[in-house]
Amino acid sequence: MRSGKLVVAQIGAGKFAEYQDLPNISSLPQLALKWICDLDRARAEELGARFGAEKVTSDFREVCADPEVDLIKIATSHEIHLPIIECAAAAGKHIFCEKPMAMRDEEAWKIMKAVRKNHVKLCVDLNRRMSPALQALKKSVYDHLANPRHSPWRYIETRREPLPEEEFKHLLIRIQDESSSYGLQHVDPLIGGGEIIGESVHWLDVACWFFAPARPVEITAWGSSRLSHGINLKFSTGDDMTLTFSCSGTFDYPKELFEVTAGNALFRSEFFVENTVYGVPGAEKPEYFPMKHYSGAIKAEGFAAYIAKYRERVSGFGGNQKEIETSHPFEVDKGHLNMWKAFTQAILEDRPSPCDELAGFQSTYLAQLAIRAIECRQTLPVPVERFVPAIFLR
Repeated sequence: MRSGKLVVAQIGAGKFAEYQDLPNISSLPQLALKWICDLDRARAEELGARFGAEKVTSDFREVCADPEVDLIKIATSHEIHLPIIECAAAAGKHIFCEKPMAMRDEEAWKIMKAVRKNHVKLCVDLNRRMSPALQALKKSVYDHLANPRHSPWRYIETRREPLPEEEFKHLLIRIQDESSSYGLQHVDPLIGGGEIIGESVHWLDVACWFFAPARPVEITAWGSSRLSHGINLKFSTGDDMTLTFSCSGTFDYPKELFEVTAGNALFRSEFFVENTVYGVPGAEKPEYFPMKHYSGAIKAEGFAAYIAKYRERVSGFGGNQKEIETSHPFEVDKGHLNMWKAFTQAILEDRPSPCDELAGFQSTYLAQLAIRAIECRQTLPVPVERFVPAIFLR
């Protein structure tokens, strides 16, 4: 540490580092950026100059060898996570790794062993669980189930006891996107592995976080492991999550929708900006969540306001949307900064990581099972001995 601050090194200087990691590091007073590392040294030097890094390199081993570094953030392509983590853990560095933590189970086991053997903390940036909107959604659901209330005019069945399946909770996640948003590395089997590995680990993790401490027991999947697909994940309590992921949609409509039905009520979260509850008296008023980046003229919040803000942003622009990402920052709060804050505090106060190596492994394992279910065209079990592996240190 330096003057009470954690000294940070950024490994990987791509688009995500530029628009997420480095601004987030700069915004936290507990962090001091020292290194930027990238195979493209010129790129590392460019971002280093912009964000005030003291040193740049193209060799991650040089970063790991610096005794002053406390925390390493990894934002590289997936296939290189394991050797970086093993090197960093052996040097006693805490590690914040982009999702997926690993592409395959065996890699994830080695990562778990490395961080536990060397007594360092690891956080996986499965950030959706830290978004204000999904945190509020989960609280609303469980608050209602602890004290269910219903409108007086609603029909209530009195002739029988509720059937067991009427007590189950159901989480529906709809993802609509354009395939052009995924670079070639996402579908390369050696460095990306397809969208189930590269993206759907997010929502598999959300389901495990949402239904915890229940564990998944069965998985069904369909479609393409490379692009559009669907996944159904059933839990030991009877609850389930269904994900539909389409790469044939449009940027002109928000990407993510979350819906929960539970306790004779519907809980809805629309793209991290608006939550709405139906069927609970007194909860009809929407809850709004401000955008993380927006510099236009519209002051209203919520989903309709987001659509208006988006149209304001692109109106009259004739080029590719990616060209205005720098000039017109525009982003909802998906929990990236909250994950940085929580992991920073976990290190400083010696608390558990907000999304540790086991959670990172479990999302990878479920993604691999989903791919296998697609290939085999059948439902597969999630054995407890695989979902919670025994990692023995020697």
